[in-house]
This record gives sequence, structure tokens and C-alpha cells, in this order.
Amino acid sequence: MKSPLAQALFWALLPLAAVQGLRLNRRATRLPGAPGERQGVFGRGEDLHLLAIGDSIIDGVGTGHMAASLPVQFAAALAEVRECRVHWRIDGASGRDILDLLSSLEAQDGRSPVDLVLVSVGVNDVTGLSGKRRWRRNLHALLDRIRARWPDASILFAGVPPMQNFPLPPQPLRYCLGLRAASLDRVARDVISEYACARHVPTRIDPALHEFCEDGFHPSAVSCTLWARELAMFEKGRARA
Repeated sequence: MKSPLAQALFWALLPLAAVQGLRLNRRATRLPGAPGERQGVFGRGEDLHLLAIGDSIIDGVGTGHMAASLPVQFAAALAEVRECRVHWRIDGASGRDILDLLSSLEAQDGRSPVDLVLVSVGVNDVTGLSGKRRWRRNLHALLDRIRARWPDASILFAGVPPMQNFPLPPQPLRYCLGLRAASLDRVARDVISEYACARHVPTRIDPALHEFCEDGFHPSAVSCTLWARELAMFEKGRARA
């Protein structure tokens, strides 16, 4: 929400959007996390240890099976494009916001090797109306905690998606979610730019190209394939830089 007009419009529409959000929360289809293995190995060559952490995207919601989820497909694509052996682990849960993610890191074994951390978080902070200052503060805490636990690891942060392109929410709720998501994503981009070990990758949603699953809120397995490939190509370029 860069402009004063956009901010004013957001707050003017918020009461109606809040009512729509409550109704949607009661009626929306709720899909479980994907079944399947949450660790494995792809490829041959030099070892690379991937840890994927975060929300329902990491949990594979909407993909039908963990093998079709974003983190697993990312691991497979990464093994291919970097010609390496990717050891992957997943710690995702539907509904997680950034505070939940910070708490979950306490349970991670810091002795396990990690070379790359894929992070997906933010959508639940948008729907929970997290303030920008609190979001900024918690992002710093998250990145600092990852860096302290795995000092040599790189961090790949999947940007907060453009929620105005989600098919499920009605207007003006969809518009308000999109404004808030863009605002938090700008904060994320700014915070991540302060860390040499971290990269922000914008999440793009083109309704003409990307499918959603039946809940209208999560990407389909096909869309996760495209997304995983994009992340892998980004990481390949980063590794060569």
C-alpha cells in the first residue's frame, strides 16, 4: 500500500472485508496436509542438504501427495539443474504464521546439516492482519535464528503471494488481501536485502497460467511444478553468482 489513496481505500473497505472474511472462514473448504514422506534424496553428485519450513505450501496442501508438493518438486528440480545430490527434509504445517514458524525452529536439530533453507510464510500473517512493524521484527528474528542455527546455510524466501489473484475470496476482501500481501512482501524484500545469506524470490500468480486446487486458495500440483522449477533456476543462478 504505497499511496495514501490505497491506504485510505483499504481502511474504508476493511469492515466489509472483515465480515466477508468471517463468513469465508466458516464456509471454506479445508484441505489436509499432503500424505507422504517428509524426507528423502534426489540426484547424484555433490551433497546439498535442503530444509523446507513454513506454512501450508510446505505442508503440501492441495497437491494430493507430498511427492507433488512444492518443496519435494523443488528438491527434484534442484538436483537436476545443479547436478547434485539433494537430501531434503520438510517441516510444514497448515495455518502457520511467522510466530508459529519461529516456535517450530526450536524443535529443529541444529546438528543436522543444512545448506539451503526454503521458507514459505506470510499468507496467515496477512489474514491475521499482522502489523508491518511486528512482521518486520519477526522476520529479523526468523532470519537471525536460522543463521544462528545453521551459519553456513543459504536462505531462499518465497515471497508473499499476490492474494488479489486468489479465486476464493470475494470482492472487496480479495482486493484488501492483495493490498496487505503486497505491503508485507515489500517489508520482507527490504529485510531480506540486509542479509547476505538470504534471497527473496517474488511469487508470481498468473490466473491464465497457474491453476488452483479445489479450495480456491492453494496452488495445484501442476502450478507447484512450475513454481518449483522457477525457484530451482533462481537458485542455480544464485549459486553461480
